[in-house]
This record gives sequence, C-alpha cells and structure tokens, in this order.
Amino acid sequence: MCSPSHSFVLGILAGLVLGMPLLLVGGYLWQAGLDLRSPSSSREWIKLCARGREDIFCKAAQSVVAREVSGPVVLLYPGVTGDRDLTATLIVWKGRYPSPEELDALVWANLFAAAELKTGQMRSLDGQVRRVRCPAPDQRGSCQLGPLKVQRHTRPRSANDGAIYVSFGPDNQRGFLPPR
Repeated sequence: MCSPSHSFVLGILAGLVLGMPLLLVGGYLWQAGLDLRSPSSSREWIKLCARGREDIFCKAAQSVVAREVSGPVVLLYPGVTGDRDLTATLIVWKGRYPSPEELDALVWANLFAAAELKTGQMRSLDGQVRRVRCPAPDQRGSCQLGPLKVQRHTRPRSANDGAIYVSFGPDNQRGFLPPR
C-alpha cells in the first residue's frame, strides 16, 4: 500500500510525464514565432505577419509603413491561403522573384493612410484614387474598391488603430497592381 505522500509524488510524476508532450509542442510553437493573440492594430498585424519566413509582401509592408506613414493605415492583403502561395503568386506576377522596389510599389498600391475604408474616393499611397463602397452590394461587412471586394480582417480597439482587409471573390484579382 502506498502512503498518501507516495500517492501525491506519483500523481505529480504522472502529470509531468503526461504533460511533457504538450510542453514540448507549446515550446516549439513559441520558438517558431506563432502568436495566437489577435493584434489590436494594423501595424501590429503587419509586424506579426512579417515574422513569417516566406511572407515577402508583409515584410515589404512593414518596411513601407515604418518609413512612409505615421498614424493609422489600411492594408489590403491578398486573399490567398498562406505566405508560400502569396510568394508564388508574386513570382508568377513578375516572372521572377520581385525586387524590393517592386514589392514596395505593390504595397503602396494596396496601402491607405486611413483608419478604415469608407464610401467615397480614397487615395492609395501610390497616388491612385480608388472608388470605395462600404458595404459592398449584397456583401454585408465588406467593401468594394472598383473590381476588388475586401472583408475587414482585424477588429481594432480604437478608430485610430487602422485595419487589415482581405480580398475575396471568385475572380483572380487579389489586390491592386502598381501602375507600370
């Protein structure tokens, strides 16, 4: 028979042995940079996205936002299934790996110095005027920018936090291309 103190020690050891795989997985995810919290601003979201190993679009966006814009920003993020797919799409777009200048131009075409999208005309950082309609026809909670439909992705705490919008729809247009 085990004494209560032996049972207590065995219980702790069993908990450690059974909990070790969870600790290892949790440690790996933390080390890999996975962050399960929801960023409160577009700048935080961009910074978190740029930590992805292959997300060259977010890395460029982080650089552009830090250099070019003070205050809130709206970023139109291409609705793709992941950073590898986005990078592959960008390589197809250019026929090669895009240069830093080409990536910056792509970000400028999809970035607005604003807290959110609003119905009317809005100018992206590349100077292009976009006609915006919020909500988009027959799409609650989304906006239409010319041919592009976007859905708000972030839920900022205040109006000055900016926003991330993800493009969606059956067409192949996933963002605006810079003028040539």
